[in-house]
Amino acid sequence: MENAEVLADLASNLIEASARNTASFIANRIKAVKAKKNDKETINELEEIIQNLLEDKLEIQRIAQAYEQELTSQKITEEDIEYITNNLLPIFIKFLPQDKAGDSEQIKSLLSVETLTIMQLLGFNYKKAIGEPLTLLLKKTIESKIPGDTMLNSKWALAMANIALDKDATERYYKLIGKEETESNKFEIKE
Repeated sequence: MENAEVLADLASNLIEASARNTASFIANRIKAVKAKKNDKETINELEEIIQNLLEDKLEIQRIAQAYEQELTSQKITEEDIEYITNNLLPIFIKFLPQDKAGDSEQIKSLLSVETLTIMQLLGFNYKKAIGEPLTLLLKKTIESKIPGDTMLNSKWALAMANIALDKDATERYYKLIGKEETESNKFEIKE
């Protein structure tokens, strides 16, 4: 579930619990119970109101903890930022071609503790913007190393070749994937 969806669900649950516990709502319930003038029934209903209030209090505490967990999962501590700048920067610089050595200063300023801290204060979510794409990239890299079904790959390649050789099929394919045929991707068979 996406972060925004989780926060929306939490907000909805909080609104529900809060609505059940407004002072006027509870006061009206107590007045209605007292109006019955049956002591046993009044006591039972007051105990039920108290039990409901305690359950809602636990629900609100659970919601608060979930909010805290969601917000902390997005925040990177100062120690984390220092670790990232001290260890990630040298790796980036190693991968720069020799003719791009001047770019290392730009990367150093981009990955400085100050820049990362300011970006986070402005609401930048490193884990979503950098962590999730890196996770996906690693997943795809690992999956690409797993031997696939060569028969399936061969059938797919043959089907694509047949589409490429048939002008009508090519046009249908472009419509299917939501692209228009242009001069740059147009393929004409010369007879």
